[in-house]
Amino acid sequence: MIQVAGLGASGSYLFRRLADAGFDVTGYDPKKPDFYIPCGYAVNIEKLGELSRNVNLDARDYIEATADTVTFASDSGVRVELPAKGFATIDKNHLERDILGELKFERKMAPTAAVNDYILVDATGISRHYLGKAHGDLQMRTKEYLTDTSPGKGFHFRYFPSGRGYYWEFPLKNGFHIGAGGDTIDIVSDSLKGIKGAKRVMSRNIRLAPLFDQASSGNVIGVGEAIGTVSPITGEGIVPSMESAEILFKCISRYDDLESLKESYGAEIKKKFRRYEKLFELLGNARQGNLKKLGNLSAVLSAKEDFQNFGIQLEILKVLRQLAKN
Repeated sequence: MIQVAGLGASGSYLFRRLADAGFDVTGYDPKKPDFYIPCGYAVNIEKLGELSRNVNLDARDYIEATADTVTFASDSGVRVELPAKGFATIDKNHLERDILGELKFERKMAPTAAVNDYILVDATGISRHYLGKAHGDLQMRTKEYLTDTSPGKGFHFRYFPSGRGYYWEFPLKNGFHIGAGGDTIDIVSDSLKGIKGAKRVMSRNIRLAPLFDQASSGNVIGVGEAIGTVSPITGEGIVPSMESAEILFKCISRYDDLESLKESYGAEIKKKFRRYEKLFELLGNARQGNLKKLGNLSAVLSAKEDFQNFGIQLEILKVLRQLAKN
């Protein structure tokens, strides 16, 4: 038996894949039916399309707004405009509801009594409720607004000095999502002090540390943000989290014994998201003022791959010039 705890992007996707394949699976999520997080939810719609087809959905049905270009800026005033290919905001809440469809699940926490013949999937995101607290974790505090207008009127990122966080503006179907994430809530609030007319406001943490060496414990196996499948430089986690769920689905389909399953899953996750570990090291170097380290060149190449996976065509020389001026 398999229990999926948490029915966000990764949990709902895995629950659907397992149910459609005939596995004995139960889903759990204590959130209220009208639970809603005001977020821009930006993705590469082409990458999302590949995954959504696995659950008989069309990713284009959930698009809020698409980007032709994305503007990047630093606090020093440097601006870089990059072409976008597939970069879009989506209605994630609607997508998750449609992935679940007619599947029945329980609106409560998953039971944790010791049972030898079941797998508990921790898809609880930032809390890692079942896997437990991680060592080497890094989280940033965010503050996020839904507004009718935005200063930039388009897709916009602004990075804070020394890898301390970033500010963003994403267009939606009706309005904009504006937010910032940083080391402290004071840094975040200061970057947002000019934003007016917010319709909704919320604050939460996001995880930037890859936790792939802590992806399982006993009969608990993690997916999504619970194991750090969030880009350390863009904060994008929807598609990577669903990709981690697809990897686990394939491993569950392949292995009957738990230890082989966990070993294979851990290896596949590290292979798929190896760039995140390089990017996390790059972020750490930026925070320590060591951006000129030779090893950062490899990480910059990983950044190019990461941005392209996000639907943004990164130009290395432009980015290096920006970093040099920041």
